[in-house]
Amino acid sequence: MEVLNLGTHQTTGNAREKKNRFWRRQFVAEVTTPQIVFDMVFGVVGPILCFVFDPFVFHAGFVGPPLLPEYQVFTYLFSGLQMALLCLWLLIGPGNQIWNWTIGGALVGGGIFCLAAGCVLAPFSIMGLMFGIGIFGFTPFLTALVYLRNAIRAFRARSHDESRFMRALGLTVGLVFAMALPALSSMQIHQMVNSAVNEIVHGDPQHAALAAHRLVPLRFFAGVELDQMANAYLSETDPTRKELLKSCYREITGEDIENRASILRD
Repeated sequence: MEVLNLGTHQTTGNAREKKNRFWRRQFVAEVTTPQIVFDMVFGVVGPILCFVFDPFVFHAGFVGPPLLPEYQVFTYLFSGLQMALLCLWLLIGPGNQIWNWTIGGALVGGGIFCLAAGCVLAPFSIMGLMFGIGIFGFTPFLTALVYLRNAIRAFRARSHDESRFMRALGLTVGLVFAMALPALSSMQIHQMVNSAVNEIVHGDPQHAALAAHRLVPLRFFAGVELDQMANAYLSETDPTRKELLKSCYREITGEDIENRASILRD
C-alpha cells in the first residue's frame, strides 16, 4: 500500500511540476514560435474578429440596441494602438530601459483594460453560448494574457541602465500614452461628428450635404450620432427636411435611414 501511495504522490507531483513549468514558460524571456503565433492570433486577429462580428456591444443586433455604443470610438482606438504596440514589440524586441518599461507600461494598460472588458461581458457571453456566439466574449481574457505576458517580458528585459527613476518614468509614460492618446482622439472625433450631425439636422441643404461628405470617413465611429439623425428623421414633419436627412444618411452609411428608424422605433 505504501508503494502504491508513493507512486500516486509521485505521479501527482510530476503532473503539478509539468503544470508549473508550463506557466513559467509563458513568462520567461525566451520566446517560442507557438507563443508568437498565439500572441498574434489572440492579440491582433481575435480582437479584430470580435469587432467585425460584434453582435450587441457596439452595434445593434438580434438582441436589440447596442450595449455600450458610447464607448465604441475609444475602444476601437485603444485596441488599435495596443495591437500596433504589440506588433512593434514582437518585431523589435527589448532595447534600452526607457523603451522596455514604456512599452511594458502601455501593454499593462491594455491587459487591464481587456480584463475589465472580459468581466463586463462575461454574463452576456455565458448567455450567448446558447446561440453559439458567446465564445467571442471570452476573447478579452486571452488578449489580456497576451498583453500582460509581453509586458512582463518587457519589464524583465535587461539593459545597461538599471535606474529606478527610468523604470518609473517609462512605466508612467507608457500607461499615460496608452490611455490618453485614444481618449483625446475619441473626444476630438466625437466633437467633429456631433458638429457635422448638427449641421445635417439643423442646417440648410448646402451645409448639410457638405457635413455628410465630411462624415463618410468617420462613419464607423459615428454610431451614436447617426442614431440621432434617425431619431430626427422620425420626429421630423417637413417632407423636404425628411428627404434631406434620408439622402445624407444614405451618403454616409450607404443604407436606408428607414431601416434604422424602424429599429429605433421598436
